[in-house]
Amino acid sequence: MLASDLTTTLGMEGGADALRGHDVLALVCPDWRAPSLVLDGRTGCVVYANGPCLKLLAEARIMRLQNGRPEFLAAGLTERFQQTLAAMLANATENAVLVELMGGGPVTISVTIRNTQGFYRDILQRSVSDAQEASQLVVAEIATSQDEADTAALHAFAQKFDLTTLEREIADLTLRGLSVREIAIWKNMPQPILRQRLDSLLMKTHCRSQSELVRLVMTLCPTAPRP
Repeated sequence: MLASDLTTTLGMEGGADALRGHDVLALVCPDWRAPSLVLDGRTGCVVYANGPCLKLLAEARIMRLQNGRPEFLAAGLTERFQQTLAAMLANATENAVLVELMGGGPVTISVTIRNTQGFYRDILQRSVSDAQEASQLVVAEIATSQDEADTAALHAFAQKFDLTTLEREIADLTLRGLSVREIAIWKNMPQPILRQRLDSLLMKTHCRSQSELVRLVMTLCPTAPRP
């Protein structure tokens, strides 16, 4: 969905006229599973948002658009984002990551800013810009601590290590930061039994600790936004 469609869908005004109507912008988002948006670095305006990002914007729990620019609901994150973006463009920095706690709940948001498209940069700049001055395209990827492991990847992970359905669920919940006590409450089962299943999970995956398990699952099963 391009800037003009984004404006219509979410009832917002503004946008980058010079960048409308170019499907090539879809190539910039590096991962279709992660909420990602493309900004015109000169103006800070959103010119493209993929499906998961449109959902985040529509829910307005993590972020929204204000005058065509991203506004994060975590206190101080919007200002940090704008300052970091300006510094990256000024210094030709390629990547930056911002992490902030959301108020009113134990949710952490991470924003990765990418100021590079590598091989695609020159082609994209020539393709999307109708103005004399080429636009500076910047990608922002949004993740939260509530994101779950990708379902297909987690299923393949479970098959490889011969995990039971419960062990697969424990792996996912552990990845999402829940303690043994919290998982036991979530699954409505006694902690000693839950610990037995966790020990079995660690043995099957050749992990010596929960932290090692988390690293393994994060490496093999990238997270996806919550449905």
